[in-house]
This record gives sequence, structure tokens and C-alpha cells, in this order.
Amino acid sequence: MQPAPIRKLEETVINRIAAGEIINRPSNALKELIENSLDAGSTSISITVKDGGLKVLQIQDNGHGIRTEDLPIVCERFTTSKLKVYEDLSHIQTYGFRGEALASISHVSHLSITTKQADSECAYKAHYADGKLVPAKPGSGSDPVPCAGNNGTVITAEDLFYNIPSRKAALKNTREEYNRIFEVASRYAIHNSGIAFSCRKLGAPKVDLSTAAGASTITNIRQIFGSKIANSLVEIQGSSTDYDVEFSGHVSSAAHEMHKTVFLLFINHRLVEHTPIRRAIESLYTSVLPKASRPFVYLDLRIKPENVDVNVHPTKREVRFLNEDSIVGCIVDCIHSKLLSCNNSREFVVQERLQKQLGLTTDGDTPLLTTIAPSSTTGNTESNLPTSTLTPAQPIASTPSRSSNLPTSTPRKTPVNRAVRTNYKTLSLESFSFGSSPSIRRNRLQTTIDNSVASPPQNPLRTSPSHVNSSAGLRNESNFEQASSIAQKPQPENIAPLFGQETVAAASTSKECNSAQPVLRSDMSTEPPQLSEPAPALGKTYAAPKPEPRVEVRLTSILNLRKDLQRRANSELTQVLSEHSFVGFVDDRRALIQYQTRLYMVDYCKISYHLFYHRCIFDFMNYGRIILQPAPSIHELALMAAKELGDVDPEDTAKNVLSRFSDSREMLEEYYHIRISDIGTIESLPMVIRDYSPDYDKLPLFLYNAATSVNWEEEQQFFKTFTSELATFYALEPPLPDDPPHTKDEYRLVVEHRIMPAFKGSSFWAPGSILVENSLVQLADLPDLYRIFERC
Repeated sequence: MQPAPIRKLEETVINRIAAGEIINRPSNALKELIENSLDAGSTSISITVKDGGLKVLQIQDNGHGIRTEDLPIVCERFTTSKLKVYEDLSHIQTYGFRGEALASISHVSHLSITTKQADSECAYKAHYADGKLVPAKPGSGSDPVPCAGNNGTVITAEDLFYNIPSRKAALKNTREEYNRIFEVASRYAIHNSGIAFSCRKLGAPKVDLSTAAGASTITNIRQIFGSKIANSLVEIQGSSTDYDVEFSGHVSSAAHEMHKTVFLLFINHRLVEHTPIRRAIESLYTSVLPKASRPFVYLDLRIKPENVDVNVHPTKREVRFLNEDSIVGCIVDCIHSKLLSCNNSREFVVQERLQKQLGLTTDGDTPLLTTIAPSSTTGNTESNLPTSTLTPAQPIASTPSRSSNLPTSTPRKTPVNRAVRTNYKTLSLESFSFGSSPSIRRNRLQTTIDNSVASPPQNPLRTSPSHVNSSAGLRNESNFEQASSIAQKPQPENIAPLFGQETVAAASTSKECNSAQPVLRSDMSTEPPQLSEPAPALGKTYAAPKPEPRVEVRLTSILNLRKDLQRRANSELTQVLSEHSFVGFVDDRRALIQYQTRLYMVDYCKISYHLFYHRCIFDFMNYGRIILQPAPSIHELALMAAKELGDVDPEDTAKNVLSRFSDSREMLEEYYHIRISDIGTIESLPMVIRDYSPDYDKLPLFLYNAATSVNWEEEQQFFKTFTSELATFYALEPPLPDDPPHTKDEYRLVVEHRIMPAFKGSSFWAPGSILVENSLVQLADLPDLYRIFERC
């Protein structure tokens, strides 16, 4: 095989390849155009964008413009007014110097330039393609044509990357591209505070970015990033005569709170990235800010031009300069000293949730307005940050006394359209008289129905489609044969099977059948119960709570899961659910609740999953205990689930499930109060909510999924996935149509007096996914209703 001959590429191919290196995306093109406008002495720069800059990218300035005689060559490569010889790079002070920006843009788009100088009578417009002048329309001339226009230059790039299909396909997310364009424009606006910047989408009624020409740097930061961030910044200034460097900027103080790092670095007024400076500053702030906070840094670094190499990156995104380590050290030392000097006080916001937990309310349930005054600390300022210690000037909460001499104000009368006539703290007598519920409805696998022991159970395995997707293969066939086979297995002496025998005579009494019900123990002891004692006659016992100390959890994985739940929580949803008043039921899945003046419809079956998941994480190792007497066989339950789910080898799967639970029984007993016996039976389950037990029809599916779908290798993933399966097992399931009439009433009592009050605990942080699932929908608001009635 002969080697291919070496050929010289055509100039068009060379230019297009070079253009692809310089113009990676629309934001790179905008950066080059903004720098050209700044070099032209502009005081106003307007940016217009369509489809993320891919369709239209236009920039207009009021600079000195381009000479008419320079228009024919302005888009050719290596044509520039800022550089004559290579030595000029050593003291270059302009943004551009290579003369490749306009040339590169003209090779990947349809480019047009309209420019007018102050002494010109009119503006001139020219069109370019591949660096050359082209006619605006077929048959017309390619020379620049006179037109109306303002002083300055308007550059429009249309159909960016039209001739590079792969690049254009990779940039199809126009929203992301516009965000990048907005980021570039806003950063230059902050640095060039004396210049007016504006950025908008083509055809949009208002601009997304607008800064005034006379605004200060901190004013532009406040307008772009918000007052909260701007108010938490401190100004820094420093210099070093040894390295001919000066710097200034605005950085985060110790009271700053933001979850994403913002790093704006300008070296000799050029927007660049410099990894050593960024890493050093971020390392400094790790000992200053809270763990979840990230710093905001705007730094203007001015170095002697002879010491800076600006020609090290195709897009001029990076630079190199002499004495990097020493200059970085000067910057870090200056920031550290500034933080020490302003660390005498900190401001903290007392949230409403904290006030509620500390009892910061008056008799009228109106939160007290409490001020925590930060103390000033003096003395050794060389200590490690942070150095301040809060000493409240007043107690965190104080209840006004009737004999107090302090002036009191007459409470304002609440308008009728804002009046709330319910109190979420009110309890009804029914909630006290309602007993415990060992099972929301009868168990399909238990023969505890005294009048119909001969009828086979229906649909023994059920799961909530809202939380588990692995149940697609479940069938509605009877499991009469499986239940019978379980009952025929040898059982421990003096203990009746939990899943009763179908061969029991019809003459069996209700009392005998009920003796197979699970026993609920609400004590918090981790000691295993004595299962050899027979159950009481009624089949239910409720042991008195024992004053056992609460176990302190120090597992990093559980603490991380708790922090993750708190981080993902929606504060408004949490407030609604923690302070709601129950109104009534809509059906067996939904209910109406009231929060202040608003009425909501809640899908309590769906959100019960989140409730149990949160309870399992926040009450980890501190559950109650549900005793199963007699203890069912894990192998038989797993075999039943495997057959119902259409497993290829149900027997082998059942053995694997039994092996998995048997090998991990010490861990499950310690962490989840799930006790596994030596003979492979499950003797107890955790009581997540007091006096509530799950639907035992889902127990086989829970065992199956816990063994096959849970990550048992990595610690944190195990706790997350196993707890999710446990929450799915405990989640509410509505009654079936053929259930006894009283089942529905008992089910609703459980929802109203056990599940819904549990949301008012301090360990539930409502996730934002509740809104995505449409599990909580606002139906009405009292002020809005009054407006409607007034119009009527």
C-alpha cells in the first residue's frame, strides 16, 4: 500500500479549521466582539441574541468605528491595528492583538458589519463570507454601501456554524447557550462599571441585563446577583512593589451563603481563568464559610505587561505571568487579613421553624419578633477563622408578663378575608379514643376471617404503583395453593402460623383465628422479645413504653442522608404539612387539608412514602417493635413473591433471599429492629409510627425486592435503597372494593389520626418532588374567594 502524498491544504480549509479552534460556541464569539468594542473606546454596548446566538448574534457599540478604507480587509486573518511587530506583545494593553476574531466568525457564519465614524456623513454596511467581501444579494456589488446609522459599529453574525453540522448539532440546547452568553456579558459589565451593558433576546419585551454607565462595581453585582450576595461582600485592595502587581476586588465575608462558587478573574482587564489562584482562594474559604457554602470572588489583577504572556491559548482564556506563586500568596494573605478584620460580628436569621421548635410563640400563637445581636470580639485577631462567638444581647425567647411595665401595643384586628378559624394544634376527642391499628385492613394471606375460612384469598401481593415499578408482572390470581403450602410447613411448638392453614375447620372460632395476629410493642428497647410466650387471647398486646435512652447515631452515611433530605426540602411545603388542619376525605387516596387561609387536596397514599422514608432516616435505630407471632418463613414468602413476579427459578431466588437476610440478620436487628431467627423466620419489624403496622400483603414483595434490588455492598447506598424499600412496604394502600364494610372506616381513622398527624413532627422535611407528583394541590385561597364574591 503506497502512502498518500502530502498536499498543502487550501486556504479556505485552513481558515475554517482555525476558526473552529477560536470560536467554540456563541459565547466565545461574543467575548471576542465585546473586547473589540472595548478596544474601540465604547461607553455603551448592546447585545441581541436569537436561539442562543446560533441564529442571530448581534453587538452594537458607540465606539470610534472602522475606517471605510479598512472594511475590505477587516475580516482577513492576521489583520489588526494593535500590533506591528512581535515585540509589541511584551507591552500589549489591548484585548485583541492577533486579528483572528472577525476572520474566524466570518468563516462559520454569515457576517455583516455596519460602521460609522464621528466625522463621516453616513454609515457603511458590508457583508462577509470566508473573510472576503460578498454581495448582499446575488447580482449586486460586494463593495460597502452607504446607509443610515449611529456612531459606532454594529456586527451581526447569522446562522453560526451553518457549515459545521457536527458543531451545530452539539449546541442544540439554546437555553444553555444563552445562559453562557448572559454570563460573559454580565462579567464584563461588572468589571467595566463605567460602561453601559444590555443583553436581550431578539423580540423580547424587556432586557435581561441592563447596567448604567455611571454605576459602581458593587451596584452592578447587586443588580446581577442580588442584594443578599452584594451585602455579604467585602472590598479588598493590595499591591506588591517587589512583583509590580496591584489588585482589587470584592470577595465573600464570613456571613456569605451561596451553594455555587462564582469566580470572576480579570488580569490586565482580560477575563481569564487561572486554576492556582482559584484553588488557593477556595482552600482559604473552607475554614471560613459553612460546609455547604461557596465563595463569591471578583478579582481585578493588574500586572506589568512585560511579565504577562497572553498568547498561550487559542481563545485567550488563559494567561501566564512571572512569579505566580508569590503573587498568589499575596492575594490570599490580603483576603485572609480582610476576613479577620471584619470577623468581629456575624448576622444570623432565626427561621420560623426554629422559633416553633423553641416555643417562640405567644398565647395567641403569634410568633415573637426576636432579635439576636452579634457580639463584638476583640483581642487576638491572629486566631484561626472563624473567631466570633455569639452572645445574644437578649434571651432568645421571653414571654411577656402581665405585670410587665413595658409598653404594649393593641393587636390589630384581622381582616375578615384573612381570618383563620382553625388551629392546627387543636386535637379532637376522637384522636384520643381511637385505638391502635395492627393492620389497616385484613391480610389477604391470613385466614383470620371467622365467617369465611374456606374462601380463597384474592390478589395476595399488592404494591403501590406510585412508589414501586417492579410489580408490573403481578397477577390477580388466587394464592390459595401457596398459602396452603406455607401452612403445612413445620411450625414451632405452641405457635399458630401467621399465614393460617386453609385446612382449618370452618368451626374454628374467631378467638382462635385472631390469636395469629401480630403483636405490637411500642417500647423503644433494642432487646429482643421472648417469642416463646403465647399471645394473649385477643391476639394483641401493647406494652407500656420503657424509659430507654435514645440511641445517638454517628454513622456518617446516615448523617449524610439526613443532610441530603434537609437540603432537598421545600420550606413552603414543609410549613404547609407541619401546620395543616385536617378537613375531610375526598376518596380513599385523597383528602382536604387547610393551611392558614388556603385549602389543599393531598394524595396521602403518595406522600406517606416520603413520610416513612424520612422517619426511617431520622429515627434510625430508635424504632418501636412489631412482633410477628408466629413468625412467618422468609423462604416461603420469597417463593410466593418470585412465582407471582414470574421469576425464572423461584426456588433458587427464594434461597438467595433467605441467605441474604440470614447473613445480615445481626445488622438488620441492630439498625432496623428486623429480627431473623435461626430457622429463617422473620420475628419482628420496626414500628416507624407508634401504633401503626403496615399491610402484610406486601411483606413477600418487600423481602423479594430488599434482597434483589438493594445495594448491599456500599454503606450509604444500602441505607438509602433499603430504607426506600421499607418505606414502600409501610406506605398506605387503599382498601379493596370487596373488603368488609368496616375496613374502610378503620382505614380512614388510621389516615386521619395516625398518618396525617405524623407530618407535624420535626423530622419530616417535605421534598420538592411532592409538587412534581401532584401530591399536593392548592384548591382555593380565602382572599381570592372574597375577590370573586365582590365581583359577583
